[in-house]
Amino acid sequence: MKIKTSQVTTVLLLGILLLTGCSSQSKSNNSSSKKVTTTTVSHKKVSSIKSSKELWNSDKDAKLTAFINQWAPTMNQSYIKYDGSHSLKTSTGTTYPGELKHVTVEGNKASIGWNKAGKGNYEYNVVAIYNYDGTEPPLPNHITYFFAFHNGKPIVLVDQSTNGTPDLLATQNTALKSGFENIVNGKKTNVSSVTTSSSNDNNANNSNDNNKSNSGSTQTVSDPKMVGVMLYELDRNFDISGAPNLQINIANGRYWIGTGSSNSTLPYTIEGNTAHYWTVLYTGNDIRPDGTTGPSPETEHTISLDDLAAKYYSTDDQKQELDQVTSQIPDIE
Repeated sequence: MKIKTSQVTTVLLLGILLLTGCSSQSKSNNSSSKKVTTTTVSHKKVSSIKSSKELWNSDKDAKLTAFINQWAPTMNQSYIKYDGSHSLKTSTGTTYPGELKHVTVEGNKASIGWNKAGKGNYEYNVVAIYNYDGTEPPLPNHITYFFAFHNGKPIVLVDQSTNGTPDLLATQNTALKSGFENIVNGKKTNVSSVTTSSSNDNNANNSNDNNKSNSGSTQTVSDPKMVGVMLYELDRNFDISGAPNLQINIANGRYWIGTGSSNSTLPYTIEGNTAHYWTVLYTGNDIRPDGTTGPSPETEHTISLDDLAAKYYSTDDQKQELDQVTSQIPDIE
């Protein structure tokens, strides 16, 4: 009887030991599993932080391409993209990005070059280039856009030079600037909204009713001669029927319309559906109210071609008069 009791006690002890071993192993497995999970979460956080610091990548580049393909038709244009390998040649013979080493930016010599990540050693690191070769005289002409980063911030530069050293200027096209900035910052970009916003900026002085009434009687006019004459009317506020003989030249990436004297000259450019022109309050020969002399800084103005046409090329009389004045202007040189 004592022997049986001893055997039962031995069996119970063995059972307790086995249960204790299983419990320890289970705790060990759970502890190991928790360590693996913690390591995985940490890795994901590091990857996310690294991605957020990228200025430019293939995903953003693809979004920019989609944006340009939607925006260009609103300008009645078609753009060719630099593919990163083969030089992009404009109709005037300039090739990019190779010629970037020779250009100026806003009239100043600057360090600018191609860098697909946007973090190179240039002052302006270009991540995308798009070119449109114009079809309206004077030919050849082009519009070339450079999407770049300057001090880590997005900027869109444009080149429309036809001779001499290209001078890249910050684009005044609100749609392009907003679209690029939205893509860089990871925001949604809607072509219709940014284009409408840009148009509203130019139409701030026109009511919706006036726009509706003129919509059927106007047309977009992009010929540089016609645009120049209309801008001259707008800036000088005179009747072109009695205007002296006008002439237009090209210099420093701008058109210049006037009668031959420096005081009469008005510089302008055409970028898509927008005209830019520059004025100075005082020229070098003017004496200011305070007695000082010398030219004052330029002031830039913008107006849509649609607005110009609505104001100066909407009636039959206006069209006949503008066509006649334009036909008398010599070929642009």
